[in-house]
Amino acid sequence: MQENLPLSPSLLYALAGLLVVGGLALLWLAPRLSPRRRLEGAAAWTGALFGGVVMLSGLALGALAYLRQQQPEIVQPPGVVGRPAPELVFRLVDTDEPRTLADYRGKVILLNLWATWCGPCLAEIPELNRFQQAYRDRGVVVIMISDEPRQTILEFTKERPLEAVSGYLPEDARWPWPYNRVEQARPTTFVIDRDGIIRETWPGAADFAQFEAAVLPYLE
Repeated sequence: MQENLPLSPSLLYALAGLLVVGGLALLWLAPRLSPRRRLEGAAAWTGALFGGVVMLSGLALGALAYLRQQQPEIVQPPGVVGRPAPELVFRLVDTDEPRTLADYRGKVILLNLWATWCGPCLAEIPELNRFQQAYRDRGVVVIMISDEPRQTILEFTKERPLEAVSGYLPEDARWPWPYNRVEQARPTTFVIDRDGIIRETWPGAADFAQFEAAVLPYLE
């Protein structure tokens, strides 16, 4: 089963870029609709105005995508929250040993699906590191999993160490539902309680306070 999700910020950025480029193209073409290649006549002015509207629409859409990444809303999609977390098989980056989410049963899991090329993911790393340090002794485990090659993540973590359990998806594996949400929005985060039940999930980067608000209710 796969659920339809709202447009991800990355797709909104792509659409915004197309609108801006299309608007600029119309602005460039508008004067050429006049015999003297000036903004003269109804056709030229109509083309210019339409191009301006298209370009401004693209800029507005880009701003919306940016705000959506900076202030992600916690969502409770039907069919995900409140049900047991489906198994997710991955391998540890440092030792290449296999792991599953079930190996961490009894802890509250903050599962973060990310990538080294994802800007919002990189901005979130210091917050994830701080959160893991603050709540490790209270039974919280942050698990960060990427679908990139192990070597890529190893090289990355030489410069930017992770406090979290760092994992990667094997090359021949695909994200199972509902973790395939990461294909539409990255990062994507899940909160899984001590009994293995998904309690919250949201797309986009978050900060320390948001992690606390999402996880602390399940530490009792």
